[in-house]
Amino acid sequence: MVNGAQPPRTRAIVEGALMAGITAILALIGIYIPLLQVIMNFFWTIPIILVTVRHGLSIGLMSTLVAGLLIFSLSSPVTAAILMLQFGGLALFYGYAFNRKLRPGLTLFFGALTAIASFVLAFYLSFLIFGLDAAGVVAQLRESIEPSIQLYKDWGLFERGQMSEDAMRQILQGAVNVIILIIPAILVIYGASSALMNYFVAEKVLARLKTPVPKIPPFKSWRLPWWVIWGFIIGYGANMAGSQLGNPFLSAVGTNIVLIYEMLSFVLGIAVVQFMIDKHLEGALLYRLLFLLFIIIFFRVAGLFLIAVGLTDLIFNYRKLPG
Repeated sequence: MVNGAQPPRTRAIVEGALMAGITAILALIGIYIPLLQVIMNFFWTIPIILVTVRHGLSIGLMSTLVAGLLIFSLSSPVTAAILMLQFGGLALFYGYAFNRKLRPGLTLFFGALTAIASFVLAFYLSFLIFGLDAAGVVAQLRESIEPSIQLYKDWGLFERGQMSEDAMRQILQGAVNVIILIIPAILVIYGASSALMNYFVAEKVLARLKTPVPKIPPFKSWRLPWWVIWGFIIGYGANMAGSQLGNPFLSAVGTNIVLIYEMLSFVLGIAVVQFMIDKHLEGALLYRLLFLLFIIIFFRVAGLFLIAVGLTDLIFNYRKLPG
């Protein structure tokens, strides 16, 4: 040692412990202030990512475990376990990927897979801890229909003749059936969205901390390889085959795949439109605002249009983007 400088390993451990403390504080803010929980879920992973980028996966894992123990001791074991399971693995993976300078597309893809797997495991853990099963959850959802009907009665909705009690019951039963059907798609979309948002936040924060990471390309240039459309074709085919053959499981699988592709295509469709506005129209900001207003006012029509544009762009590559 020269001039009392700490050895690199000692410095890494000290910084790892410090990052664990900051992680625990940010996570606890989200736990004890529910209104901030969604925001904190995108920020408490940053210290883990930072220390993993700087000092490697082993120090990052140590920080994650220490942070988990702190959250465990200052909140509840269940909350700590579910929280760390949901986002701890994603933080470690991003730290490793940024350390290795992996391409953003590859990092996002495997980050989304990590997030989805983490959410599924957390979902399953919640079932085990609270003694629930799929049939019980479905039964609880369906049992919630009658209390809702009673609430509408108390509000006098049926007395005003706006809607009959039976019609409202059918609507609620249909909504519950749809929610039950698309739970897998909801988990996938939520996991992928969380992975994307965590990447965005990490990219911005780490750049300010003088630890730059590979930047995601501009939104208007986002695209996927053409062969991705086969997933939509398979999902649509499974849905149709399940309906024709009277196979509800096959139909449900197809429905979830199609729903995931619709969300993905919707995002890609917006990217295509933004690219075209920037390229062909002057005063691009004004036209973007007008297009946003169009989406809000005519969401159903605009949504179908953007899904169609996003899907067909996989084949025709309207923007002529390379790679």
